[in-house]
Amino acid sequence: MKLSLWDTAGQETYKSVTRSYFRGASGALLVFDLSRRTTFQHVTDWLNDLRQIAEPDIVVVLVGNKADLAAEADNKREVTRQEAEDWAKRNGVLEYVETSAKSGENVEKAFMRVAERIYQNIQAGKYDLNDRRSGVKGPSAAGMPGRQVKFTDTTRSTGGGCC
Repeated sequence: MKLSLWDTAGQETYKSVTRSYFRGASGALLVFDLSRRTTFQHVTDWLNDLRQIAEPDIVVVLVGNKADLAAEADNKREVTRQEAEDWAKRNGVLEYVETSAKSGENVEKAFMRVAERIYQNIQAGKYDLNDRRSGVKGPSAAGMPGRQVKFTDTTRSTGGGCC
């Protein structure tokens, strides 16, 4: 499975542009900063936009980033795990994952959860693979019976995130 990823940065300034990326999206990671409550408060707005524009079966995972700051001695966490998990359940989001882009912790897990669910949706025939608007391209569903794909976590413990 090949995923095309678009990082919209969540900035209100670019909202009109980023909304165009939602059309045809099959999955989304709604990311907020665990150390900044205001970013968590905006997640509801982004989810509402997604649900208005994207496909009805869009797979959404809520991601609390900067878990490394929450784990430090001077804990900078402003959003609790329980609070985020409750929000995800209330809003019909697949899962909540805490990550650290700095260390790489759980980053791959978040992407894998979205990819796994999209694949399950393909197997269940939820997408028209001949309709480009579905966001999913590939052989017709008739060409896929019996084909099994195993998702594995290939996270390396060599550390190092993106920045």
